[in-house]
Amino acid sequence: MDELWRLEPDWNRSYRRLLAYLAAGGTLHGPANRTGGEADPTFRPGTWLRKQAKARTEGKLTEQQTALLDALTRHAETVAG
Repeated sequence: MDELWRLEPDWNRSYRRLLAYLAAGGTLHGPANRTGGEADPTFRPGTWLRKQAKARTEGKLTEQQTALLDALTRHAETVAG
């Protein structure tokens, strides 16, 4: 098992929830209070993404976490055109 997944289970659980939200048609942009939709009504992707942006600014994300979030952003920009 990748060390990152073992050390950061809560972060990775939220990241997987974000991936599921995006796969269901969600976007990286939008209000902080939106939910993960019917499939995950308690997840707040906007709030989680804002928290990650703050953690990045404060140097609290690992290199792997930063790379995963950057890859999502690049993918979203490619899909959006």
